[in-house]
Amino acid sequence: MRLDSRLANIVKFAGRLGTAVCLMVLVWSCATVPGLKDEATGNVIRVPFVRVLIEDSQAETLIGAEASFAIECLSQGIQTVYYSSRPVVVKTDGLLLSVENHKGGEIQTRVDEVNIIPRGNNNRIVLDGRRYRGIMKIVPNSQAIQIINIVYIEDYLRGVVPPEIGERADNELEAVKAQAVAARTYAMAHLQQYRGEPYDMKSSIIDQVYEGVKVEDRLVNKAIDLTAGSVLFYRDQYVNAYYHSTCGGLTDDISSVWDRKDIPYLKSVSDDGACSWSKYFNWKEVFTEPQLRGRVEQYLSSDRGRELRLGKIRNINIMERTPGGRIAKLSIETEIDVFRFFKDRIRWVVGRTSNPDLILPSARFEVDIERDSQGEVLSIVFRGSGYGHGVGMCQCGAIGLSREGWTYDDILAHYYSGTEIKKLY
Repeated sequence: MRLDSRLANIVKFAGRLGTAVCLMVLVWSCATVPGLKDEATGNVIRVPFVRVLIEDSQAETLIGAEASFAIECLSQGIQTVYYSSRPVVVKTDGLLLSVENHKGGEIQTRVDEVNIIPRGNNNRIVLDGRRYRGIMKIVPNSQAIQIINIVYIEDYLRGVVPPEIGERADNELEAVKAQAVAARTYAMAHLQQYRGEPYDMKSSIIDQVYEGVKVEDRLVNKAIDLTAGSVLFYRDQYVNAYYHSTCGGLTDDISSVWDRKDIPYLKSVSDDGACSWSKYFNWKEVFTEPQLRGRVEQYLSSDRGRELRLGKIRNINIMERTPGGRIAKLSIETEIDVFRFFKDRIRWVVGRTSNPDLILPSARFEVDIERDSQGEVLSIVFRGSGYGHGVGMCQCGAIGLSREGWTYDDILAHYYSGTEIKKLY
C-alpha cells in the first residue's frame, strides 16, 4: 500500500472522481425522473444511480477490491486519497471513522466519511468476502457504521432479480424481463424515500433483496439489458409494482389485503392456473389445539405488550373474504373471549408448524377442525393456495404465461391493468 498523500496523486485522482461525483450529484439533485434532456449540443443522458444500505449494525468491516482501489477519506471537508491492492479495515469510534491497513497499521483517523472506489474496468468491491459493483460509502452511525453501495441502477438489478425470480430457463425469458421491469420500477419510485438518510434502499425484504455479484445470472443479465431503462407508469406516475411468489389462481385488491386506498391497477385478476406448477399452489399446515393456541397467545402478547392466556380454542370462523378469495376477517373463539384478526396480518397470527419462524404462506385458505367425542378441538388443518400477499404480479404466474408464449409487456399489462411501459433512458 502507498500511504503517502502527495498532492500530485490527489489532484490526478480527484479529476477522475470529480466527474463521477458530479454525475451522481446531478442525478440525486433531480426531483424528476432521470431521463433525456435536449441541449444545443445534443442529448445528455442522466444515468440513474441507487444508494443501497448493505450493513448498519457492525462496528467495523474488512473491505477492498479484486484489484487495486482508491480510499477516499473526507475529514472536515478535506479530501485525502490513498491507494491499495490489499483490503483495509474501516471502524467507528463513535462519531468518526478510522482506517487501518490489513496488518493493523494506521492509515487515517478522525474521518467523517470513507469511499472505496475500484480502479479500472471489471474490478469489483469485496466486502467481507462478498463482491459488489459500483463504489462503497462508509459513514459512522452511533456505535456502528453504515455501508452503502452506490451503484448504477441496472447493475443493482443484477443483484436483485435473481433472488426474486430464481434460476430460469430460456423459454421463460419474458417472465424474467417482466420481473426486471417491475423491480426497476420499484427502485426508481423509491429513490430518496428515506429522507435525511444517505441511502435510498435497504438490501432486504423491507425494499428488495439485493445480494450483489454472487447471484448474477446470464439469462437475468440478458433480460435486464433488453429492458434497460423501461419502467411502468400509470397516468404519469410510477406504478407501485408489488409482486409475490404465487397467487393460487387469483391476485387481490390492495385495499383488501392491506389498510391502503384502492389503486386501479392493483385489483384482483385471474391467472387461469398459470401458477399451478408452483409447489405452493396448494399447501397444508396442521396444528394441534395447544400449538395454535400458543401461536395466537404469542402474537397477542407481543402486540399488547403483556402476557396473555386465552384458554382452549372453541371454534374458528371465516367471517369475510377478499375478491381474490383471501380471508379479510377471521375470528377465533376461546374459553375467555372472541378474537378477530384482519387481512394479511392473519398470516402472522397463525404462522406454521412446519417452520415456527415463518408466517403462513397465504391468507387464501380453508379451515378444518377435528374434535373429540365431547366436542373439544383436537387439531386444526389449514388448507391453502398461494404464497405471499397476493397483490400485483404473480411471479410463478408470469413464468407460466411466458411458457405459453406471452411477452413481458403482455404479462405486465395483465397483472397491472391500465399501466404502460415507458423507456426513461
